[in-house]
Amino acid sequence: MADKWFTPEQKLSHLGKTLRHHIEEVNSLSESFLKFYGLWEKYRKIANFLAEYHDYGKLHEEWEFGKKKGHSHRSYEYLIEKNISLDKIFDPILQFLILEHHSTLSKNIGGNLANRKIQFNGEEILLGAIFNTETKKELESRINSFSKEELINLIDVFGLFKLADICSAEGKTAFEFEKPEVRKNTIQNLFQKPVDEKRWEEQKALVSLPNIALLRAYTGWGKTSAGLLFFAKKSPAKIFYLMPTITAINKFYETLCKVFGDEKVSKYFYFLDTEIKEDDEKLSQLFFFKNFVTPYVITTVDQFLLSFLQVGKYYTKRVMFRNSGLIIDEIHLLNPLMLYLVTYFIKTYKELYNLKVLFMSATLPKALARYLKENIKIPDSGFLDFSCGYKKKRRVMWKWVDEDIENYLEKIIEEKEKGKKVLVIVNTVEKAIKIGRRLEEEFRLKYGEDFIVFHARFMYLHRKKKETWVEEYKKKPHILVATQVCEVSLDISYDVLFTELASLPALIQRFGRVNRYGDKTKEINTYIFEPERKDKEKYPYSDEELCDAREIVKQFEGDKLEDEKALLDSFDNIFTYEKLLKEIEDAKKIVRIEYWEDLLKFFFSLEIGDERMRSLLNYREGFTIMVIPCQSCIMDEKTKQHVKNLLSKSFSGLSFEGKLKLFAQIKEIAVPVPIWWVKGTASKEEKGFPVINFKNKVYDEKYGFYELGDKII
Repeated sequence: MADKWFTPEQKLSHLGKTLRHHIEEVNSLSESFLKFYGLWEKYRKIANFLAEYHDYGKLHEEWEFGKKKGHSHRSYEYLIEKNISLDKIFDPILQFLILEHHSTLSKNIGGNLANRKIQFNGEEILLGAIFNTETKKELESRINSFSKEELINLIDVFGLFKLADICSAEGKTAFEFEKPEVRKNTIQNLFQKPVDEKRWEEQKALVSLPNIALLRAYTGWGKTSAGLLFFAKKSPAKIFYLMPTITAINKFYETLCKVFGDEKVSKYFYFLDTEIKEDDEKLSQLFFFKNFVTPYVITTVDQFLLSFLQVGKYYTKRVMFRNSGLIIDEIHLLNPLMLYLVTYFIKTYKELYNLKVLFMSATLPKALARYLKENIKIPDSGFLDFSCGYKKKRRVMWKWVDEDIENYLEKIIEEKEKGKKVLVIVNTVEKAIKIGRRLEEEFRLKYGEDFIVFHARFMYLHRKKKETWVEEYKKKPHILVATQVCEVSLDISYDVLFTELASLPALIQRFGRVNRYGDKTKEINTYIFEPERKDKEKYPYSDEELCDAREIVKQFEGDKLEDEKALLDSFDNIFTYEKLLKEIEDAKKIVRIEYWEDLLKFFFSLEIGDERMRSLLNYREGFTIMVIPCQSCIMDEKTKQHVKNLLSKSFSGLSFEGKLKLFAQIKEIAVPVPIWWVKGTASKEEKGFPVINFKNKVYDEKYGFYELGDKII
């Protein structure tokens, strides 16, 4: 009987490319990638083996090019049937990686391939039957015999092989890695305004900090741009900025692109990318590819944690952090669990990955500084503290108002009519929308001329327009109604602030948006209001946080605040080290990192379906998922037609650049919404994103998503 297997020279693997051609390209790219990350000499044979055999399933007589039919299980079958071996120690691991090379590295070995049949010892048998008996035990035994370092290295080699596989499949085979260049004159260009020579002397001290360091500097000091000086003598392979909000990412992305060129800078902030299914793998990997080759990447702490927690296809992302530099901006915004996980993974990987890390904050509490210093072993010489600059400043003077902020809309409008730039910050998206609609419908202000509303629940397409509007209006009288998204992303100095009470660190960030470039004020320029809280479980601040903030706000009302340092000192008295430790200990009980290590062995993927784990990773605005609103939910015809046109387009036949462009356009119509919104709703998947039909919510360009029942007639 004729052999059912063809040869690599006989069958096409990709359009216009035989499998042998693809294998050679993957081998060449893998060599380049592994050399860049210092893994080639030790792991070249493993990389070559993966490149050679990962697609051998396409040689099976049943597999045909151009038809969506899995081949990974056939690749595994080929290894078993032909008794192909590299090394008896590594063989079970390599077989597993080839079987799962289009999937997550789930402990549910074989995953949805478990019901596929293959030939084993001359018989047709279910794939799952093999893995549930012989191979699974052998695989676990081999994994248990390796050190943590060896397992991490193996997975990183696999991740680099997978990126090489994607690059070859998409014809991206000619490029060179470029390390980031950190020059003092280039960094000065990032400030986009004349250099303050005295401050520049302070900023240059970043150059001499050790590999793990901490910076505290007052708002307006320029830490985000100056932070790059930290790497001037450290030569990282890449530099990652981990930023707290999408708005902050977009703003700094534009700045970096202007200075370094957009081919050297990438950004990434979608949270659930790893859920994109195998059929859309090439699509998802296209975006990872740009992150992989650019020397500067701006992303979120979420993405760092998901990579190191081994969520989904983490192997294509975690490896990028090897020999890299991290700037973790506004570290004080992390919740206790995220803080614990960040410090845990940096402590665990800092030597193996040769990490260079700079933590930064404008409002760093002493308790948090102590925790970081003690847990990651930051020496005293690694703490650069310019908080003394707050002693020379009292840029805000506030009045406490024990009322709902909505009762002061006429006062807000009056300040704008005086020619002032007015910032209104509330704690929930619902409140921001309600105020915006009242300004427009009751008080007849013109949206887009007198005011806009800015929060997280917009299409990225519309967020960019709002960011542009804020930039264009920075010298004109206007009202900006916003949520917490503006706390760390607006480089605009407002004349007056109306804000709901929030936690003290959040208030300090909000104060930093007023009289930003001044030193003193003799007039009330801030009004702080008692917030309305209907749903405490979903509210961004706890009773205790609000109680502490309320006490300090009343204590320093009017001219009682001597300088801004006194505000920070008061918070340090409230937020003690013991209190922080208790919060972190409570968080540690939730995640039990020792069980995570035992379960995943620094090797397997965490199941993304575990909602409990996903819900732990949230900022103050809560955990969100990216969705595309169904056309029936979209109120304005222009947006509805744009969404319809984009979703009707196909990736088939497009070039790499064409696919990347279309994918970017589709991401622009995705909206981050609370995870509980999507439960029980009708949805379908389009281009890797859920398209949701919300029966009681609508979307428009002005206000984003809002409840139908809240509409003002």
